[in-house]
Amino acid sequence: MRRPFLAVISTRAGQLTLVLWIAATLAASVRPVLRHEHNFDIFRTASTHLAAAQDMYAESRPGMDRFKYTPGFAFLFAPFAILPFALGVLVWNALNAATLYWAIGRLLPSPRATLARGIVLVEMFGSLQNAQSNALIAGLIVLTFTELERGHDAGAAAALSLGTFVKLFPIAAVTFALLRATRIRFVVWCLVAGLIILVAPLVVVRPAWLLQQYGAWLAVVRHDSGDPGFSVMQHMRLWFGVSWAAWPQQLAGTLILLAPLVVRGGASVQREWKLRFLASLLLFCVLFNHQSESPSFVIALTGVAVWFSVDDPSSWRWLVLGFVFLCTVLVNSSAMPPAARSYLFAVRAKTVPVLIVWLILQVELWRRGGRPRQRSSSPGERTTLDAAVA
Repeated sequence: MRRPFLAVISTRAGQLTLVLWIAATLAASVRPVLRHEHNFDIFRTASTHLAAAQDMYAESRPGMDRFKYTPGFAFLFAPFAILPFALGVLVWNALNAATLYWAIGRLLPSPRATLARGIVLVEMFGSLQNAQSNALIAGLIVLTFTELERGHDAGAAAALSLGTFVKLFPIAAVTFALLRATRIRFVVWCLVAGLIILVAPLVVVRPAWLLQQYGAWLAVVRHDSGDPGFSVMQHMRLWFGVSWAAWPQQLAGTLILLAPLVVRGGASVQREWKLRFLASLLLFCVLFNHQSESPSFVIALTGVAVWFSVDDPSSWRWLVLGFVFLCTVLVNSSAMPPAARSYLFAVRAKTVPVLIVWLILQVELWRRGGRPRQRSSSPGERTTLDAAVA
């Protein structure tokens, strides 16, 4: 019998992926250090301002963006802020990369995890070059899923709460509770973990000042709501010339996301179906986020990697993955001719392949629900993806 494709991925391939992952983390940290990356500087400045009870959301200096994250994130970032800039960048990037690497390993059996990490690697490198938190967010969303699968409600709640206080949209991962029988306990743990992070800055500041800073954060969020970024809303403007508010389109996307979960999902569905929903949510977090930008696509590529790793690859899935690499991963790289790169950036081509994969996932979620089914064993691979939860 011919061995399945994924079964021939060897241990050496996994070791090579780990080496490349570490090398990419180190290499990606050089650029933000040399150019004194604004993103990391903004994070450090906000953390310093929090410790001194100074306004974190005021313009720190001309030409630098305002801090757009929560006071809770500024507090959690303190260990990186007290380090020298170069070391802080390296440790911060290492945390991002390690979280995503570990989360993928928790999610998938070894050969599939190796493949998924290879798919995500280039986009992770791009995100780390900007010292952004997107790889961390992708990892925390995946960890919310994996810890819930293992019955670790407190750990899942901690991952979800950390992600939400870094960037608000990971709160969407609370929908994973609908795939568990112990959903109420998980929600209670989320409230506890969220409250702890919410009030954690009170260690160094007064309650009235912290409340004022949360108000300032909400004002910043409202101010930035008009920028459609690389989202579906941006393509509505580019394709149809409309300038609708973001929320109706986000509401429509949310309904599309949740409909198969409500109708076909539940605690008893097969694990492959749950993985597809995880992939759908990861893609949704970029497609319908009005602040999505190019470095955000490490989250979307994590979703693509999960989708591609659920089944043994067929020729059409390879074609779709190739399209994703060409128009999403390579579109901003030097491998693309400058004129083509400029045009593809202007039309936000990076979003299109991700949207196609998300639509494919909706079809698969509606067609492949139901109770768990038995699968025959394969040499070199676990009998089912359910074994990854053990």
